[in-house]
Amino acid sequence: MTTRPGAVIDRVTLIVTDLDRAEEDYVQTFGCSVDHRDHIEPSLTRVLHIPHAGGRRSLLRLGREHIELLEFAGSAGHAYPPDSTSTDLWFQHMAIVVDDMTRAHERIMMSRRFREISRRGPVRLPDSSGGVTAFKFRDHDGHPLELLAFPEGRGPREWRTAHTTGPFLGVDHTAIAISDSAGITRFLRSVFGFSVGARTENRGPEQADLDDVDDDNVSVTQVALDLPAPRLELLHYHVGTRRPIPRNVAGNDIAATHSVVQVASLDAINAALARNDRPLADDEIVMLHEGTRAVLVSGPDGHRFLVEESSPG
Repeated sequence: MTTRPGAVIDRVTLIVTDLDRAEEDYVQTFGCSVDHRDHIEPSLTRVLHIPHAGGRRSLLRLGREHIELLEFAGSAGHAYPPDSTSTDLWFQHMAIVVDDMTRAHERIMMSRRFREISRRGPVRLPDSSGGVTAFKFRDHDGHPLELLAFPEGRGPREWRTAHTTGPFLGVDHTAIAISDSAGITRFLRSVFGFSVGARTENRGPEQADLDDVDDDNVSVTQVALDLPAPRLELLHYHVGTRRPIPRNVAGNDIAATHSVVQVASLDAINAALARNDRPLADDEIVMLHEGTRAVLVSGPDGHRFLVEESSPG
Protein backbone atom coordinates (compact mmCIF):
# COMPACT_ATOMS: atom_id res chain seq x y z
CA MET A 1 0.00 0.00 0.00
CA THR A 2 1.37 3.44 -0.98
CA THR A 3 1.49 6.05 1.80
CA ARG A 4 -0.44 9.23 1.02
CA PRO A 5 1.77 12.34 0.86
CA GLY A 6 -0.50 14.31 3.26
CA ALA A 7 0.37 17.56 1.50
CA VAL A 8 -0.48 21.09 2.64
CA ILE A 9 0.83 24.44 1.41
CA ASP A 10 2.77 25.86 4.35
CA ARG A 11 3.94 29.21 2.96
CA VAL A 12 4.81 31.24 -0.11
CA THR A 13 8.45 32.25 -0.61
CA LEU A 14 9.49 35.51 -2.30
CA ILE A 15 13.04 36.33 -3.42
CA VAL A 16 13.84 39.96 -2.55
CA THR A 17 16.68 42.35 -3.28
CA ASP A 18 16.75 43.98 0.18
CA LEU A 19 15.44 41.97 3.13
CA ASP A 20 15.24 44.93 5.51
CA ARG A 21 13.23 47.03 3.07
CA ALA A 22 10.90 44.19 2.06
CA GLU A 23 10.31 43.18 5.66
CA GLU A 24 9.53 46.78 6.60
CA ASP A 25 7.04 47.07 3.72
CA TYR A 26 5.17 43.91 4.69
CA VAL A 27 5.18 44.68 8.41
CA GLN A 28 4.17 48.33 8.18
CA THR A 29 1.67 48.00 5.34
CA PHE A 30 -0.01 44.65 5.96
CA GLY A 31 0.60 44.30 9.69
CA CYS A 32 2.76 41.18 9.34
CA SER A 33 4.76 40.07 12.38
CA VAL A 34 8.28 38.65 12.17
CA ASP A 35 8.27 35.06 13.46
CA HIS A 36 11.90 34.26 12.72
CA ARG A 37 14.95 35.84 11.13
CA ASP A 38 18.29 34.20 10.40
CA HIS A 39 20.90 33.40 7.76
CA ILE A 40 19.99 31.12 4.87
CA GLU A 41 21.40 27.71 5.64
CA PRO A 42 23.72 26.17 2.99
CA SER A 43 21.47 23.11 2.64
CA LEU A 44 18.57 25.34 1.52
CA THR A 45 20.69 26.95 -1.19
CA ARG A 46 21.65 23.44 -2.36
CA VAL A 47 18.05 22.31 -2.68
CA LEU A 48 17.26 25.54 -4.57
CA HIS A 49 20.18 24.75 -6.93
CA ILE A 50 22.27 27.81 -6.02
CA PRO A 51 24.83 25.97 -3.85
CA HIS A 52 27.38 28.73 -3.26
CA ALA A 53 24.96 31.54 -2.45
CA GLY A 54 24.55 33.10 0.97
CA GLY A 55 22.01 35.44 2.43
CA ARG A 56 19.29 36.13 4.95
CA ARG A 57 15.80 34.81 5.59
CA SER A 58 12.74 36.31 7.28
CA LEU A 59 9.62 34.33 8.15
CA LEU A 60 6.59 36.61 8.43
CA ARG A 61 3.14 35.83 9.79
CA LEU A 62 -0.07 37.42 8.52
CA GLY A 63 -3.03 36.09 10.46
CA ARG A 64 -2.46 32.33 10.56
CA GLU A 65 -0.42 32.15 7.33
CA HIS A 66 3.27 32.59 6.63
CA ILE A 67 5.20 34.52 3.99
CA GLU A 68 8.91 33.80 3.61
CA LEU A 69 11.41 36.36 2.30
CA LEU A 70 14.84 35.28 1.01
CA GLU A 71 17.67 37.71 0.21
CA PHE A 72 20.75 36.32 -1.51
CA ALA A 73 23.33 38.92 -0.54
CA GLY A 74 26.08 39.48 -3.08
CA SER A 75 24.57 36.85 -5.37
CA ALA A 76 21.19 38.26 -6.34
CA GLY A 77 19.76 36.96 -9.57
CA HIS A 78 17.88 38.72 -12.34
CA ALA A 79 15.31 41.41 -11.58
CA TYR A 80 11.61 40.75 -12.07
CA PRO A 81 10.90 41.13 -15.83
CA PRO A 82 9.72 44.76 -16.14
CA ASP A 83 7.25 44.13 -18.98
CA SER A 84 5.45 41.25 -17.23
CA THR A 85 1.70 40.84 -17.47
CA SER A 86 -0.71 38.67 -15.50
CA THR A 87 -0.80 36.25 -18.43
CA ASP A 88 2.91 35.33 -18.38
CA LEU A 89 3.50 31.90 -16.85
CA TRP A 90 6.02 33.16 -14.28
CA PHE A 91 3.19 35.24 -12.80
CA GLN A 92 2.45 34.02 -9.25
CA HIS A 93 0.55 36.23 -6.85
CA MET A 94 -0.55 36.03 -3.23
CA ALA A 95 -4.17 36.93 -2.49
CA ILE A 96 -4.52 38.75 0.84
CA VAL A 97 -8.02 38.77 2.31
CA VAL A 98 -9.25 42.11 3.69
CA ASP A 99 -12.35 43.04 5.67
CA ASP A 100 -12.39 46.67 4.52
CA MET A 101 -11.31 47.12 0.90
CA THR A 102 -11.44 50.91 1.00
CA ARG A 103 -9.13 51.15 3.99
CA ALA A 104 -6.80 48.42 2.68
CA HIS A 105 -6.54 50.07 -0.74
CA GLU A 106 -5.79 53.43 0.86
CA ARG A 107 -3.00 51.83 2.89
CA ILE A 108 -1.43 50.41 -0.29
CA MET A 109 -1.68 53.72 -2.14
CA MET A 110 0.00 55.58 0.74
CA SER A 111 3.25 53.72 0.03
CA ARG A 112 5.43 54.71 -2.92
CA ARG A 113 6.95 51.24 -2.89
CA PHE A 114 3.82 49.59 -4.26
CA ARG A 115 2.46 50.17 -7.74
CA GLU A 116 -0.87 49.33 -9.29
CA ILE A 117 -1.66 46.61 -11.77
CA SER A 118 -5.43 47.16 -11.77
CA ARG A 119 -6.50 50.09 -13.90
CA ARG A 120 -9.15 51.79 -11.77
CA GLY A 121 -8.59 50.68 -8.22
CA PRO A 122 -10.60 47.86 -6.60
CA VAL A 123 -12.94 46.01 -8.96
CA ARG A 124 -16.19 44.25 -8.03
CA LEU A 125 -16.36 41.16 -10.23
CA PRO A 126 -19.70 39.81 -11.50
CA ASP A 127 -21.50 37.09 -9.53
CA SER A 128 -20.52 34.63 -12.29
CA SER A 129 -16.89 35.29 -11.29
CA GLY A 130 -17.57 34.94 -7.56
CA GLY A 131 -18.81 38.44 -6.81
CA VAL A 132 -15.60 39.31 -4.95
CA THR A 133 -13.96 42.73 -4.89
CA ALA A 134 -10.30 42.57 -5.87
CA PHE A 135 -7.30 44.81 -6.54
CA LYS A 136 -3.93 43.76 -7.99
CA PHE A 137 -0.62 45.54 -7.44
CA ARG A 138 3.13 44.92 -7.16
CA ASP A 139 5.59 45.31 -4.31
CA HIS A 140 8.92 47.13 -4.65
CA ASP A 141 10.62 44.10 -6.27
CA GLY A 142 7.78 43.51 -8.74
CA HIS A 143 6.05 40.56 -7.04
CA PRO A 144 2.34 40.65 -7.88
CA LEU A 145 -0.12 40.76 -4.99
CA GLU A 146 -3.89 40.88 -4.73
CA LEU A 147 -6.34 42.25 -2.19
CA LEU A 148 -9.49 40.17 -1.94
CA ALA A 149 -12.78 41.02 -0.21
CA PHE A 150 -15.56 38.44 -0.15
CA PRO A 151 -19.23 39.48 -0.30
CA GLU A 152 -21.00 39.70 3.06
CA GLY A 153 -21.70 36.23 4.41
CA ARG A 154 -19.86 34.46 1.59
CA GLY A 155 -16.40 33.02 1.11
CA PRO A 156 -14.55 30.48 3.30
CA ARG A 157 -15.70 30.35 6.91
CA GLU A 158 -12.20 31.00 8.23
CA TRP A 159 -12.31 34.56 6.88
CA ARG A 160 -15.82 35.24 8.22
CA THR A 161 -14.58 34.41 11.72
CA ALA A 162 -11.08 35.92 11.47
CA HIS A 163 -10.22 38.75 13.86
CA THR A 164 -7.31 41.16 13.42
CA THR A 165 -6.58 44.75 14.37
CA GLY A 166 -6.24 45.88 10.74
CA PRO A 167 -7.99 45.32 7.44
CA PHE A 168 -5.57 42.57 6.33
CA LEU A 169 -6.73 39.14 7.56
CA GLY A 170 -4.36 36.63 5.98
CA VAL A 171 -3.28 34.86 2.78
CA ASP A 172 -6.17 33.03 1.11
CA HIS A 173 -4.26 31.52 -1.79
CA THR A 174 -1.39 31.81 -4.19
CA ALA A 175 -2.32 31.88 -7.88
CA ILE A 176 -0.19 30.73 -10.80
CA ALA A 177 -0.66 31.39 -14.51
CA ILE A 178 -0.69 28.10 -16.44
CA SER A 179 -0.74 26.90 -20.05
CA ASP A 180 -2.99 23.86 -19.66
CA SER A 181 -5.58 23.28 -16.94
CA ALA A 182 -5.84 19.52 -17.50
CA GLY A 183 -2.10 18.92 -17.28
CA ILE A 184 -1.47 20.88 -14.09
CA THR A 185 -4.55 19.55 -12.28
CA ARG A 186 -3.52 15.99 -13.14
CA PHE A 187 -0.04 16.74 -11.72
CA LEU A 188 -1.38 18.31 -8.52
CA ARG A 189 -3.82 15.46 -7.91
CA SER A 190 -1.41 12.62 -8.61
CA VAL A 191 1.69 14.04 -6.89
CA PHE A 192 0.30 15.99 -3.91
CA GLY A 193 -3.17 14.51 -3.62
CA PHE A 194 -4.74 17.97 -3.91
CA SER A 195 -8.45 18.11 -4.63
CA VAL A 196 -9.56 20.19 -7.62
CA GLY A 197 -12.62 22.40 -7.28
CA ALA A 198 -14.90 24.26 -9.61
CA ARG A 199 -13.70 26.24 -12.61
CA THR A 200 -15.09 29.63 -13.53
CA GLU A 201 -14.70 31.55 -16.77
CA ASN A 202 -13.82 35.16 -15.99
CA ARG A 203 -14.10 37.70 -18.76
CA GLY A 204 -15.46 41.15 -19.47
CA PRO A 205 -14.54 44.75 -18.61
CA GLU A 206 -14.21 44.12 -14.87
CA GLN A 207 -11.64 41.35 -15.36
CA ALA A 208 -9.80 43.48 -17.93
CA ASP A 209 -9.56 46.34 -15.41
CA LEU A 210 -8.40 43.97 -12.65
CA ASP A 211 -5.61 42.37 -14.70
CA ASP A 212 -4.83 45.34 -17.00
CA VAL A 213 -5.32 42.97 -19.96
CA ASP A 214 -7.45 43.97 -22.94
CA ASP A 215 -10.31 41.60 -23.89
CA ASP A 216 -9.41 39.53 -20.85
CA ASN A 217 -10.52 35.89 -20.74
CA VAL A 218 -9.24 33.55 -18.03
CA SER A 219 -10.31 30.15 -16.73
CA VAL A 220 -9.89 30.05 -12.93
CA THR A 221 -9.61 26.70 -11.13
CA GLN A 222 -9.53 26.42 -7.34
CA VAL A 223 -7.32 23.74 -5.81
CA ALA A 224 -7.16 22.18 -2.33
CA LEU A 225 -10.31 23.89 -1.04
CA ASP A 226 -10.60 21.21 1.65
CA LEU A 227 -7.27 22.29 3.17
CA PRO A 228 -6.47 25.32 5.34
CA ALA A 229 -5.20 28.52 3.72
CA PRO A 230 -3.12 29.25 1.80
CA ARG A 231 -4.60 27.24 -1.03
CA LEU A 232 -3.80 27.28 -4.75
CA GLU A 233 -5.54 28.88 -7.71
CA LEU A 234 -4.83 28.18 -11.38
CA LEU A 235 -5.17 30.95 -13.96
CA HIS A 236 -5.39 29.77 -17.57
CA TYR A 237 -5.38 32.93 -19.67
CA HIS A 238 -6.65 32.64 -23.23
CA VAL A 239 -5.32 36.06 -24.27
CA GLY A 240 -2.21 38.16 -23.67
CA THR A 241 1.50 37.44 -23.94
CA ARG A 242 1.39 34.07 -22.09
CA ARG A 243 5.17 33.72 -22.24
CA PRO A 244 6.60 30.50 -20.73
CA ILE A 245 8.90 30.40 -17.73
CA PRO A 246 12.45 30.55 -19.14
CA ARG A 247 14.42 27.34 -18.64
CA ASN A 248 17.35 29.30 -17.22
CA VAL A 249 15.45 30.92 -14.32
CA ALA A 250 17.67 30.52 -11.25
CA GLY A 251 16.59 30.04 -7.63
CA ASN A 252 17.91 33.48 -6.70
CA ASP A 253 16.07 35.32 -9.51
CA ILE A 254 13.40 37.70 -8.17
CA ALA A 255 10.71 35.96 -10.25
CA ALA A 256 11.56 32.54 -8.71
CA THR A 257 8.61 32.67 -6.32
CA HIS A 258 7.73 29.23 -5.01
CA SER A 259 5.22 27.48 -2.78
CA VAL A 260 6.50 25.44 0.16
CA VAL A 261 4.52 22.21 0.46
CA GLN A 262 4.79 20.13 3.60
CA VAL A 263 4.14 16.40 3.25
CA ALA A 264 3.98 13.45 5.61
CA SER A 265 6.06 11.25 3.30
CA LEU A 266 8.67 12.35 0.79
CA ASP A 267 8.91 8.71 -0.30
CA ALA A 268 5.25 8.89 -1.35
CA ILE A 269 5.99 12.03 -3.35
CA ASN A 270 8.93 10.31 -5.04
CA ALA A 271 6.76 7.31 -5.90
CA ALA A 272 4.08 9.62 -7.35
CA LEU A 273 6.68 11.47 -9.41
CA ALA A 274 8.03 8.17 -10.72
CA ARG A 275 4.51 7.20 -11.82
CA ASN A 276 4.46 10.50 -13.72
CA ASP A 277 7.84 9.71 -15.35
CA ARG A 278 9.56 12.33 -13.16
CA PRO A 279 11.61 10.21 -10.69
CA LEU A 280 13.96 12.03 -8.33
CA ALA A 281 17.69 11.43 -8.37
CA ASP A 282 19.31 10.51 -5.05
CA ASP A 283 21.25 13.77 -4.88
CA GLU A 284 18.10 15.90 -5.34
CA ILE A 285 16.85 15.22 -1.81
CA VAL A 286 18.61 17.43 0.75
CA MET A 287 18.63 17.31 4.55
CA LEU A 288 17.64 20.67 6.03
CA HIS A 289 17.85 21.84 9.64
CA GLU A 290 16.56 19.53 12.39
CA GLY A 291 16.55 16.55 10.04
CA THR A 292 13.88 17.79 7.62
CA ARG A 293 14.23 16.23 4.17
CA ALA A 294 13.41 18.50 1.22
CA VAL A 295 13.39 18.52 -2.56
CA LEU A 296 12.57 21.06 -5.25
CA VAL A 297 9.86 19.84 -7.63
CA SER A 298 8.82 21.56 -10.86
CA GLY A 299 5.31 21.42 -12.27
CA PRO A 300 4.47 20.96 -15.96
CA ASP A 301 4.96 24.68 -16.72
CA GLY A 302 8.06 25.05 -14.54
CA HIS A 303 6.42 26.43 -11.38
CA ARG A 304 8.47 25.50 -8.34
CA PHE A 305 7.33 23.64 -5.24
CA LEU A 306 9.78 23.20 -2.37
CA VAL A 307 8.59 19.97 -0.76
CA GLU A 308 9.47 19.44 2.91
CA GLU A 309 8.84 16.23 4.82
CA SER A 310 7.20 17.24 8.08
CA SER A 311 8.37 15.54 11.26
CA PRO A 312 5.98 13.09 12.99
CA GLY A 313 5.63 15.48 15.93
